[in-house]
Amino acid sequence: MARTTQVHSDAKARLDRLIAKSRAHIYKPIAIAETLYRNRVEDNVDLSQPSHYRRRSYTWCGDVCHRLYGRRPVLNSRYWDQLFDPAVLPPESLVALGEENRRNGGIVETYIYAFVLDKVAAILEIAESVRACQPKNFSLAKFLSAFEDDPRFRRSADKAYEIVVYALFNAITHYLDATVTLSVKPKCEVLADFQEFAQLVLGVDAAHPEIAQPARLYRVGTANAADAGLDMWANFGPAVQVKHFSLSPNDFDKICEGVQADQIVIVCKSVEAASIEAILTQVGYRNRIRGVITELDLARWYNLACGKKYHGTLGKDLLGGILQEMSLEFPLTQAQRVKTFLDERGYNVSKLKGNWTMDRSEVGMDADE
Repeated sequence: MARTTQVHSDAKARLDRLIAKSRAHIYKPIAIAETLYRNRVEDNVDLSQPSHYRRRSYTWCGDVCHRLYGRRPVLNSRYWDQLFDPAVLPPESLVALGEENRRNGGIVETYIYAFVLDKVAAILEIAESVRACQPKNFSLAKFLSAFEDDPRFRRSADKAYEIVVYALFNAITHYLDATVTLSVKPKCEVLADFQEFAQLVLGVDAAHPEIAQPARLYRVGTANAADAGLDMWANFGPAVQVKHFSLSPNDFDKICEGVQADQIVIVCKSVEAASIEAILTQVGYRNRIRGVITELDLARWYNLACGKKYHGTLGKDLLGGILQEMSLEFPLTQAQRVKTFLDERGYNVSKLKGNWTMDRSEVGMDADE
């Protein structure tokens, strides 16, 4: 009996750690919930046999995420397979969770989806505060603290930082009405011989040897995995690397090694002015790092863009850009969609009790992991 109790306790602790380490979409816990659901309502899912659910859980999770968030997760198979490794949630733990789940009418499933509802409601609250805010009242520090200080979103604070950087850069570039021009020699033998390549890849040909287009910045993606490489790229040259922490001189080596670009703009929380000056004068960095932007710079530009002079134009579009990027990065779906899903499954969050009472401190969500 003591052995069984210990296994069940360990299984819940593993699940809680998994929830605590999850970002806003909590994909992996949803996969666990869906695996437990199949085990409870179907006869062909044996939790002691990973082959019954290791790959299928990705599809089950994707189906639910498409319904709740409007999109499916895009994660590599190696990352997904780690979910059922001995160090994360091995079959023994999943079996223990399954026993508890069946014995109590889907209580583990309900527990997991309670956190889904909690996160969706909270991210919606942040988005609504931006939507209702006048540009002149917007505070960059307050927006970032909503992610940095809330245990539900601390692991997504880096994405929030990318969002405010991209929204600012994109809005200012747009209002500068900047254009990028590409030209080739009109009377060139290579152009004549490779005209099809020039048309398809460069967009020029002998009759039109020059093109101009708006200067634009693009976020590389919204993947949740840590990325040491490119965060943003521009059609006018530099790559942008965003780091949601303070940089030391040693960090510049890693950034330059991880980004394959001739010119790099680095955005970070902070770095000593003396370190920036020293870095930008070194031969190895001087030709690659165009500049370093800190959070103080971002705050100054946000204050200017949202201030009296630009609040009705640049400031308005800037906040719109933040909301647009949030809709791509986070589950900005209606909380009602999640509630409807819970009702259809018969999950009653209010009935969670005992060890399965929803308590963020119990799942370690106040830890900065």
